Amino acid sequence: MRDGAESFALADRTFFDWPGNWDLEATRFPAPPLPDGWTHDENEAWAFCRPPEDRLPDQGWKIHVSAAPDDAARTIADVAAYCTRHGLTFKYLKSANVLRALSRKYAQRSSAGKLLTVYPVDEADLARTLEGLDALVGGRPGPYVLTDLRFREGPLYVRYGGFRTHYTEDADGELVTAFHRPDGTPEPDRRTPVFHTPDWVTVPDVLKESLAARQALDDFPYRITGALQFSNGGGVYRAAPLGTDALGAGETGVVLKEGRPWSGTDGVGRDAVTRLAHEHRMLQRLAGLPGIPRTFGTLQVRDHLFLVLEDIEGQDFQTWLAAHHPLTVPDPDEQAVADYRDRALALFGRIEALVAAVHGRGVRIGDLHPGNLIIKPGDEPVLLDFEVADEIDRATPSSLGAPGFHRADATGADGDRYALAAIGLWLFLPLAALGGLAPDKAPALLATAAERYALPDALVARLAPQLAPNDDTTSELRSLPGTFPPSDVLASLGRGLRESATPHRADRLHPGDFEQFVEGGAGFGHGAAGVLWARHTVLGERDEEGAAWLRAAVDRVPAERIGFYDGLHGMAYVLQELGDDEAAQRALDRAADRLPVRHCPSLYRGLSGVGLNLLHFADALDRPDLRKQALDLAGRVTERLAAARTEPVERRRRRGAQDAAGLMYGWSGAALFLLRAHQATGDPGLLDQAVLAVHRDLDRCSPGPQDTLQVDEGFRLLPYLDNGSAGIALVAAALLDHRDDDRIHQALPALLRACAADFVIESGLLGGRAGLLATLAALRERAALPPERTDRYLRRHLTNLGQHAMTRNGAVVFPCDGRARISMDLAGGGAGVLLALSTTERGTPLLPFLTDSRPAAAVHPAAPGRVGGAHGAVTPTAPSGAAGTAHHGREVS
Repeated sequence: MRDGAESFALADRTFFDWPGNWDLEATRFPAPPLPDGWTHDENEAWAFCRPPEDRLPDQGWKIHVSAAPDDAARTIADVAAYCTRHGLTFKYLKSANVLRALSRKYAQRSSAGKLLTVYPVDEADLARTLEGLDALVGGRPGPYVLTDLRFREGPLYVRYGGFRTHYTEDADGELVTAFHRPDGTPEPDRRTPVFHTPDWVTVPDVLKESLAARQALDDFPYRITGALQFSNGGGVYRAAPLGTDALGAGETGVVLKEGRPWSGTDGVGRDAVTRLAHEHRMLQRLAGLPGIPRTFGTLQVRDHLFLVLEDIEGQDFQTWLAAHHPLTVPDPDEQAVADYRDRALALFGRIEALVAAVHGRGVRIGDLHPGNLIIKPGDEPVLLDFEVADEIDRATPSSLGAPGFHRADATGADGDRYALAAIGLWLFLPLAALGGLAPDKAPALLATAAERYALPDALVARLAPQLAPNDDTTSELRSLPGTFPPSDVLASLGRGLRESATPHRADRLHPGDFEQFVEGGAGFGHGAAGVLWARHTVLGERDEEGAAWLRAAVDRVPAERIGFYDGLHGMAYVLQELGDDEAAQRALDRAADRLPVRHCPSLYRGLSGVGLNLLHFADALDRPDLRKQALDLAGRVTERLAAARTEPVERRRRRGAQDAAGLMYGWSGAALFLLRAHQATGDPGLLDQAVLAVHRDLDRCSPGPQDTLQVDEGFRLLPYLDNGSAGIALVAAALLDHRDDDRIHQALPALLRACAADFVIESGLLGGRAGLLATLAALRERAALPPERTDRYLRRHLTNLGQHAMTRNGAVVFPCDGRARISMDLAGGGAGVLLALSTTERGTPLLPFLTDSRPAAAVHPAAPGRVGGAHGAVTPTAPSGAAGTAHHGREVS
């Protein structure tokens, strides 16, 4: 799963949900008694207790209290009693299941360990409270809070941070929580898993000894040379032994696997230290087997345990697959497909033999999946991670497992056999995780893989029984029967969206990616606005209850979240499309005050999306003042572009808008805004800047296989709509209708070829197959690719969307990014697929602002000599023989 997703996947098997909704009433902590006048209220995870007089500043030193799970209720009661006696505001996790969710191995490390938070009003109050609480609970066991400084022996931890929620942009253009410097300027409240104080804050005297103890270096016998991965249970590091006393001292390098006490718990509550000590015993039992790393023992450092392992030369299995899989290109070579099949079958045979050897020692692996395999040169597999390995005849299921590779009810070696069969499927069609959602999805995918690769009948006959669904009837999801798309696919997707609605909930209207809980559940990308717009645009639906929900959400969303795809401007756009001009204006008004302090140029959450929306409302409402605001933003965007063009191009993973390329986060979204601003004014300078913005994104691209051009992140190439070739292609095509630019003209065919890969791991609009399909459909009349080839790519995308599709109560649904749960949102779920299919089949608008619906007189004439009309470059073409259609009163060509 993606970082942080596990905590949101516990309450519901179908959709992401707050961990606070995971059997809440059955596991709720008893509410502490409060004196008269105190208030008690809750959000999705926390219960807040406040005295009658609110004396809290906006920020200061806060105290976190941790506890072992069995001691949590007692600790809450004891700390609450102290706080009520002394008039201290505090909050606590409202249930034991929330505590379990935030303690899991793959929970967010910045949140882990925090059972209670106490808010002293000043440093004197901090000192008194620390001494008082230490006398009461000091020395009790509990997980380390990584963001904080431990006070004495714990479980009290302290950090400087915000008491009230404020937001600002960080250096990457992301909206983050903030505090304020003494001069009032906002600064990101860093919640990284390491203790940090702002440069203008002095550590109080009561914490000086704790700080000195943290900074004191123990005689650690290794030099850390690199971090391989992190989890809530601890890190995994490459290291070099120092001196002859270090374990593995004869090695040039070792791997250190860290276990933190009371952290990184599994399904039965065992912490990382317990599992790491168990793993050492299992590795000793398996010593000498080829494909099992050597262990040099364990090392205790304070209360952390380190397992010292052999450093294996090789690639992790996912990297190996990405490097060799033959279907990630537009036109796979059939000989290459056959060669890969033979190579993969040989590797799978070695993995089967390795698992059999482990079973021969009487051990079941328990957590077998591709992430726990390294492939050495010569395609020799090595098994990692024996934390939950056990006796082969163990009559209980494994306590950990990756979705799609873990059968929750499998006991003994049956769980390994299922995981092994899923790996066999994954080698050819890396969508095995979908089997964790729909019980009959894996057999359907196996049939697809068998046909595409001409897999041996004997292999399919061996894998099929292992992957066959059991009698599990608790899942709502089933594999889509028949071929995709079914004749009623748009109506079926719409029904799935309608039936998922939860208008009684204030935090979300439709379930989506867990990112909706970060963004507030109402936005265009991951929230209600995007789903309502897709239903309205494609199906002509105006959901009155949904519109009322969105209208009410205008006052709930933080005013700092002003972006088009993540906040108020996208909500305003949809409310106006639904006919509610008053609510739309209220959303614009709430966002207006926050605009001067925003700097991110992106379309998704920054100035370009806001600027495009202001241009839209300036025309819709005949508001010259909004047009002036939009043009002021265009000036700010061009200033940011000029600064960016002085910096070297860095091909690295996108951390935020500063490192991105493409439509949503990169400079192509800014180019779209500058183009529309040029059309509104006729100013050729804005068109010049739009061209330069696309050039900046092209600078981030590298040639890929089969004459493709893709966004280069240093370790992978990306073709997608949000941060890849597809988004650049859409804006590049629009620009070519207004400016004859050789670089853009030459790049467009290669950008479009990148949208045609045979295999795509995600299905969604912004980061998956649906977006590639829609881009090819929207630009199919550009003649950048031969028409017969484009048609073939479109048919293949349509067919292969069925690999991702499932049904819920008979309605078609799709998984979110990561394939861990079903999503209805626009960015990665069903609403986005609905838009992509409608763009392909009906020529309806794909996304706002991509279609040029401005009057022709406002359009600066296009330069001659290139394919394309005078305007409407990105307007999807209507089906053959169909005329242009009227869309909600706006012209669509």
